[in-house]
Amino acid sequence: MKVLAVVAGLALAVWLGDRLLLWMERRGWIDYRQTYPGRFNAGQVGPAFLAIQGLLEPDKRHAAEEQRAARTERDASGGVPPEEGGLPGA
Repeated sequence: MKVLAVVAGLALAVWLGDRLLLWMERRGWIDYRQTYPGRFNAGQVGPAFLAIQGLLEPDKRHAAEEQRAARTERDASGGVPPEEGGLPGA
């Protein structure tokens, strides 16, 4: 009987915590469950994982550095770098 009361109490606590977090989200204080997916920029996830992998596996760090260099070169030239299939001078 005690176990049932503890489980019911935990379930009630989780439900009340969920309601509290949803209320805080509606007030704009936090992003919780109903946050609009448009706020999340998926383009920022890949470089973050490459940086973490560079810390965990230093021998693979060059992949993140190469990608960052290619992105910087592409941004500076305003197009696709020649080694990636772009036209020289374009």
